[in-house]
Amino acid sequence: MKSKFNKKSLIMLTIVMFIGTGVIPSISGYTGKTINQSTNEEITNFPFNEDYVNAYWKFDEGSGTTAGDSSGHDYDGTIYGASWTTGYSGYALDFDGVNDYIDFDDYAQSHLGFGKTDDLIFSFYFKSSLGQKGIIYSMCNGDYGYNPGFHIALTSSGKVEVQVWRLNCGILFSGTGNYNNNAWHEAEVYYNGITANPLVEVYVDGNLDSTYEKYVCTFFADQFKRAQMGRNSNDYINYFDGVIDEFKIIKYPGGNEQAPPIIDGPKYGDPSVEYDYSFITNDPEGDEILWIEIDWGNGDILNLTGPFESGEEVIVSYTWYEEDTYNIRARSKDYWHHSGWSNYPIIIGNRPPDTPTIDGPKSGNAGVIMTYKFVTNDFEEDDLLYYVEWGDGTFKDWFGPFPSGQEVTATHAWDEEDVYEIRAKSKDIFDKEGDWSDYYRIRIGNEQPTVPDINGPRTGKTGVEYDYSITSFDPNEDDIQYEINWGDGNTEYTNFNPSGEEAIASHTWTEGRTFTVKARAWDPFEKCSNWKEITVTIPRDRTFNFNLLMQLFERFPNAFPILRHLLEL
Repeated sequence: MKSKFNKKSLIMLTIVMFIGTGVIPSISGYTGKTINQSTNEEITNFPFNEDYVNAYWKFDEGSGTTAGDSSGHDYDGTIYGASWTTGYSGYALDFDGVNDYIDFDDYAQSHLGFGKTDDLIFSFYFKSSLGQKGIIYSMCNGDYGYNPGFHIALTSSGKVEVQVWRLNCGILFSGTGNYNNNAWHEAEVYYNGITANPLVEVYVDGNLDSTYEKYVCTFFADQFKRAQMGRNSNDYINYFDGVIDEFKIIKYPGGNEQAPPIIDGPKYGDPSVEYDYSFITNDPEGDEILWIEIDWGNGDILNLTGPFESGEEVIVSYTWYEEDTYNIRARSKDYWHHSGWSNYPIIIGNRPPDTPTIDGPKSGNAGVIMTYKFVTNDFEEDDLLYYVEWGDGTFKDWFGPFPSGQEVTATHAWDEEDVYEIRAKSKDIFDKEGDWSDYYRIRIGNEQPTVPDINGPRTGKTGVEYDYSITSFDPNEDDIQYEINWGDGNTEYTNFNPSGEEAIASHTWTEGRTFTVKARAWDPFEKCSNWKEITVTIPRDRTFNFNLLMQLFERFPNAFPILRHLLEL
């Protein structure tokens, strides 16, 4: 099998596919190609002079009982009953709906059969009248019935039906159009098996008729043993009533992986300004790209008609008119199926500064000037101004500007003892204002908590956990947190508890000696008490070290005979 299509043939037989609707404003800047837009999805025939073409029955013999294969694989079929007639191109075969069919069983296993992960395209022309129906093409295992099985059919209401089946799971659906009007129609059925759930798409006369995606149990090409046109290959029923011409199968074994486009361009900009973006798709198999779909993130969809070479840079211009954050998405499609989406975020308009952070004293005295620090950043790195509310009904009006990220200071004195909440916001030099910061709580006239009491064991053993109760009172009735230094290098902090409420802390010492345990109380405004100390004695472990004694015995085997005898007893 060759790794890619003949490029010249592909250019001559360009596929035009569109997904989505809408006409996109202000699109320009792509030179060397014509950018077309449409609300339909269109597709044309594929070249048949490459090894991707699995079979091609043109039905141009005009007589006889053989349907010759033009793909070069010689998968010739035997005609039973179908009669020759004028076709869409040259001759065609007319099936009577009673007992006409073509047998391709000799080539079903592995050759015409396909696996779940393969990619295939079935294309053909058909003509039928009101009420005509039946199986157009069918493959199955035969020995085990329709397991696996595949067919393309026409329903009595003129809809194209597709089934892909294995065990008790698979795909079965019919399209939306009615084509029983005694006119020629071109049908193309895509089976995309490389995806997690195989996807089937049906195009009729170049337009997307229907699509269906669902999990299918695994099956393989060598499990097919029958292949017939004009009836169900399993139970030999549902004979087709109508005319078939130019039936072609294109197969890519194992599936064709399509890479999403690489997007490059500005990360942010202004409204009503046109910006250029490049889109590059590097197809893993080197196939030509048939279309690139672009979602600009605001509901506008653009479909670029190919073909584009793998690796070719496609430049498209676009204008956003509203300030917002957008996510540009793009996907591409080669001759088999589309890629996943790639994503490229962009910010249009002046982005507000971040919320400021505040740092400074948590407590102080009335009438004393205190200094606070404020800092924030601006996405565009514009200079910034700050506005501060001190929580006592006064504020510091916009002051600055200062460079983005630079720490600035402001001072204030409070007249009354109380709890106050400071907050701040910033704006850039273009008056783009950010959000308020979180409140920074302080207490004016704060008193330190009392020295805590520590109650608990003063002696103990190594490896045993002991509980200690700690209690302190805050003159301002603020909650209290305790800092405890256990004297062995470990320090811990309790949760905040109401003033006067007992807090329990536990500790285990792992070595024997006397430890100085210290504790002090903190309020939420970073005012702390003096330390309270107690001593805790943990005796050394006096367990006799038999390991050391055994080492002495090994070193001096003839020493201490009486002691050795006693230990052995």
